[in-house]
Amino acid sequence: MDINNNIYSKIYDDNNLLMAWQNAKRGKTKRRYVKRFQKNLKNNLSKLQKELKNQSYEPYVLKTFILRDPKTRKISKSAFRDRIIYHALCLIIMPIFEKGFIYDSYANQIGKGTLKAIKRFDEFKRKISRNNTRECYVLKADIKHYFEEINHEILIKIIRTKVADEKVIWLIKQILKNNQIGGGRSQSYHIRNKGMPLGNLTSQFFANLYLNKLDQFVKHKLKVKYYIRYVDDFVILHESKEQLEEWKIKINDFLKDKLKIELHPSKSHVLKLSGGINFLGFRIFYYHKLIRKSNLKNFERKYNHLRILFDEGIIGREKALESLEGWLAYCSHANTHKYRKHLIRNFNKNFSHGEKLLVHNKKNYANYIKRVKESELLFSVQKTLFHYKNGLSIKEIAIKERIKEATVWRHLINLIEYKQLSVWEILSREKIHKILNKTYSYKERLKDIKKRLKDDLITYDEIACVIASIKSKRKWSENKKCPATK
Repeated sequence: MDINNNIYSKIYDDNNLLMAWQNAKRGKTKRRYVKRFQKNLKNNLSKLQKELKNQSYEPYVLKTFILRDPKTRKISKSAFRDRIIYHALCLIIMPIFEKGFIYDSYANQIGKGTLKAIKRFDEFKRKISRNNTRECYVLKADIKHYFEEINHEILIKIIRTKVADEKVIWLIKQILKNNQIGGGRSQSYHIRNKGMPLGNLTSQFFANLYLNKLDQFVKHKLKVKYYIRYVDDFVILHESKEQLEEWKIKINDFLKDKLKIELHPSKSHVLKLSGGINFLGFRIFYYHKLIRKSNLKNFERKYNHLRILFDEGIIGREKALESLEGWLAYCSHANTHKYRKHLIRNFNKNFSHGEKLLVHNKKNYANYIKRVKESELLFSVQKTLFHYKNGLSIKEIAIKERIKEATVWRHLINLIEYKQLSVWEILSREKIHKILNKTYSYKERLKDIKKRLKDDLITYDEIACVIASIKSKRKWSENKKCPATK
């Protein structure tokens, strides 16, 4: 077994602290506390280095707040300077321990995550059910009040198996004790000797490390083949319900005896896969997956909040799109084709008014949306629209989205046809009139129009844009004449 001595100096090494600073600020560069720290970056990092070197470092008191998404959780927020220390520590000790983690541990590791865990569940599901031809069972379990019950002495003992540097152990204890009642810099604290705050990088890593003991027990002692864990949420798949019940008892005994924690009695059950398994935000069945209702309701609340901000002019349409993009990507991993079409249709309707509205009569536009098939427009088409509106050229959009220029042109043609973009914004008046004069019908082949034009400067894509505009006007006039047709 490799024991790491004299690694404390690596934590406060100049390069390691600089990398920790870069990791801590990622995605937060516009925050005021990041800008304040950056103004005097060299001195601030030097001060942290001195505190670590002299072992005078003490974290600031945590700021706590309640988060309901949908279940209620207490999240703790560390001072930014402390977060840099946490990153510096993890950069050194995480590689030491992670190489000993099992393959099917999916939390807080590069290349892992919830979606990879779901994909692995699908693989196991097919194997255990022999391509969905026989019934199988799942032990779905999580641990009762996990972050609140992690025992510090046991955690330190686990860390000591590979880290013998007492100064590193001292730093870890400083971080752990900051979760105590009244803990932190210049505060007296009551020692509970257990629990970690939700939200810290170190808490995420220590939580994973703590349950690595469970992983080893399940894989090497119980010889379980189809096991997946994400933090304190884990599943085991098997064809025998009795076997899973037996393993559940043994796992609970192990947790109580070795780690001083236990399975959640109301959230740990052996279930039939045919009834659906709630795991990491999805409800998984043999042949399909759904998004959990609680997650859908949670997004609906956020979506309505975005609408309010947009209507008040606080955020723009592109900002709203960024928020929607991640959710649509997440939903695409379940059977949600109709739901995503519905979302895009609603987005086009609710985030297309004001100055950004291409058809300026709101009432007519609302009626128009009901009749045309805007919901069939791909989400990538909407991104092209925003980039084009922001002044990017067709070539620049292709590079930014990593698509071909021909694909960008196809997007623009779609947008023109569905009245989300005007052909006059893309082509010059001269070109448009020239193409119109040589176009006899919108049903003509582009090749025939191109022959009549006898102009090498006009491309097939530009001709297609004008044809799309003609089609758009034709649809608009037909809808006005026949408002009741479906």
